[in-house]
Amino acid sequence: MADRPNAGKRILVTGGNAGIGRALCRQLVVEEGCDVLLGSRDVARGKEAVASIRDELSEAEVGSISLFPVDVTRDESVAGAVARLDAPVHALVNNAGTGLAHGVSPEQVIETNLYGPKRMIEQLVEADLVSDRIVNVGSGSGPGYVRRCPPEVQPALCQPPSGWAAIEALLQPAPDGRSGLGSAADTNGGYGLSKALLALYTMLLAREHPALVVSCCSPGWIRTRIVGHDGPSKGPEEGTHAIRHCLFESLEESGWYYGSDALRSPYHYMRNPGEPEWDGVVDGVMGGSGA
Repeated sequence: MADRPNAGKRILVTGGNAGIGRALCRQLVVEEGCDVLLGSRDVARGKEAVASIRDELSEAEVGSISLFPVDVTRDESVAGAVARLDAPVHALVNNAGTGLAHGVSPEQVIETNLYGPKRMIEQLVEADLVSDRIVNVGSGSGPGYVRRCPPEVQPALCQPPSGWAAIEALLQPAPDGRSGLGSAADTNGGYGLSKALLALYTMLLAREHPALVVSCCSPGWIRTRIVGHDGPSKGPEEGTHAIRHCLFESLEESGWYYGSDALRSPYHYMRNPGEPEWDGVVDGVMGGSGA
């Protein structure tokens, strides 16, 4: 349909049974006319979310939704889920995440927020089952973590890494204890670090897979279970703007990080929505090129 240019695109969204993921799945099906695979670790909650979204569809409308059971923290679950795919997806949205108000350990946060996307991407890419885009859902907590690290550590968190081993090395506490998992900079139980490393992984993917458009973005300060319901004023449906931008708009480069207003943002300082888009220039203290 002329007014729905994304109709029929097949998109897989992990963590789609609640919060921003559920809101995104609904928008992709009902508003964009996409064919969505709603990823969910909890099958019962996933079925409920799928049924709720289907209730909004009429026979005349395009778009479909189906459940994609997967636990991104388990190799065998991801491998089995990907093996059941009968055709490639246009895009993968790595939205499943944990931390903050969920009350889980830092190790669980890293396992879900960093290794989870890595499992999904590696399985899909190896099987040639993602054709166009990958969107990694990050957080403003990522740049926040970087700013708490000492200046000499920050460049390694803002520039394309040499490989996956360089990303894993950043999980280890620095000798002075001021960076890495469990360091003084890690004030939110591994959450900020996990999102900073997810952005680094995005840069690495862009270099290793030039045929794909890979992005990382922040949904903003959104009222969901992961951050609690008392502070944020915006609901989950307002946390999808940057994700949809990365899914459908013409992007200048692969590997960039976008703020919640869908404008390119840096990692060496916090760019707030409404402020000028980052021009890609990193200050003299940082050196090199940024996220």
